Amino acid sequence: MRKFFYSISVFVFLCVLSLGYYGTYKAADAQRRNSRTEEIQDYQEAKLENTAENGDGDIIKKTGTQEIISSQPETSEAASAQEGGYGLYYLKEKDGCVAVYESDKTTLFEPTNIPVSMLPDTLKQEICRGKYLKSQAELYSFLENYSS
Repeated sequence: MRKFFYSISVFVFLCVLSLGYYGTYKAADAQRRNSRTEEIQDYQEAKLENTAENGDGDIIKKTGTQEIISSQPETSEAASAQEGGYGLYYLKEKDGCVAVYESDKTTLFEPTNIPVSMLPDTLKQEICRGKYLKSQAELYSFLENYSS
């Protein structure tokens, strides 16, 4: 009978230990998610603080010591670029690697370490001609798929 009692005690102890581990894991995961959400909200608030609208409906962006005045919001510019068959980002070759440019084809958005020679032939040809990507999600999908 004593053996049975010890066996049950060990089993209950392991269950409590497992539940404690599971609880701390869930708590840490929730805390990580909350901190990530706060970081995103802080970023969005900072972005809104640097953008204002004057009485004429123009958008004023503050970048450091400069102010950029635009008569159209960025979203309408992005939408018109997509309607015309163009995208928000442009991929082309730079020094043997894929480089991401903004839609104007001259402003470097992000250099990559993805060699053009390692891409499939059809994609390689598209990159050499210049390839538009219509959204940030499409850009990140491309980068995720082809970066090592």
